[in-house]
Amino acid sequence: MPGSLSNHIREAKPADASRLAEILVFSKRTHYRKVFQDDAFSFGELQVLPVARNFLEQKGALHGYYVYDDGFVKGLIHLEGDEIAELYVDPFFENMRIGTVLMDFALGKILHPQLWVLEGNDRAVAFYESKGFSFTGKRKFVTGTDKYEAHMRHTAPVENILGKIVHVTVDRPLGSAHPDHPDLIYPVNYGYAEEIPGGDGEEQDVYILGIPQPITEFTGPVIAVIHREDDAEDKWVSAPDNMSFTSAEIRNQTAFQEKYFKSSYESRGQVP
Repeated sequence: MPGSLSNHIREAKPADASRLAEILVFSKRTHYRKVFQDDAFSFGELQVLPVARNFLEQKGALHGYYVYDDGFVKGLIHLEGDEIAELYVDPFFENMRIGTVLMDFALGKILHPQLWVLEGNDRAVAFYESKGFSFTGKRKFVTGTDKYEAHMRHTAPVENILGKIVHVTVDRPLGSAHPDHPDLIYPVNYGYAEEIPGGDGEEQDVYILGIPQPITEFTGPVIAVIHREDDAEDKWVSAPDNMSFTSAEIRNQTAFQEKYFKSSYESRGQVP
């Protein structure tokens, strides 16, 4: 499939609600009925109309949904932060590499994405492994069943991380003191990107801008990279995806710590 077919991917909109519901319902019936063997759910609880209504009536229900549309919608992918929550192709259009195009779109948008896959779904596992995912060892129950889902994370290197989604554990929240320099108080939240190694061998450090209160975790796009010429590790800068910062603002908000290093800044089209 030519790479240009990725141009058929767009954000989902309310007019897609019925089609999204069809794909979700019929894909789940096709692939999961034989696993769960619960016809009361597959043909009773799982219905197109309530799923479509949820998309239309629940505020934010379409957030993170993208569709493959080459004249009409044939597949969908649902992104929640750095997690691929759903990836389905209409059963009538399987084996046309639509799932591959949707997955490649996600890999270009998210840094080291993660997902959960139903244990025993060998076809899906083989597909995810072919795209660079591997098992982490984490498992969880599928609610209301005796089945497990297994956790997978993508670990292939990403050449350009600007704009990619990253999940951050905040270990130095806004207002806290530096562990080695108690006079240095953090005016922004600061933490590390889980399972992503930085140049110093520890997990990658990230500044978080635009959050005016202390937090414990955060998921958002990388908006800038700070290259330290006199240190082993670059620093990343993230912010909510509905906010933007100029290069000067990024410099000013990270200067409390970066002033001690010789640094250059790389941001989205704004390099001072």
